[in-house]
Amino acid sequence: MKRCRDILKLSQMALGERVGCSTTMIGNIETLKRFPSPENINRIAAALHVPPAELFADDSRAITQIQTVYEVRERLEANIKKAIEEILYDTESEGRPGQ
Repeated sequence: MKRCRDILKLSQMALGERVGCSTTMIGNIETLKRFPSPENINRIAAALHVPPAELFADDSRAITQIQTVYEVRERLEANIKKAIEEILYDTESEGRPGQ
């Protein structure tokens, strides 16, 4: 991402303004301290005039970490949904006569 930004001679502040993120957020994304949301990846890519995959093309570690974060997020969301459904089912069952 930094390479793309440098090619366009954009500061972190200028990119942040184009994307709607703080300079700190842009810096944290570039140093892999924070992972951008899919929406922010798309906004950053559009601001830099590159496909989203190009943002991290020079850093396979970043790609692996981002993929891992999103895989964990998907699993957590599925587990949360399942837990809520089980709680709702148990609550409904408790309210039925003869149960």
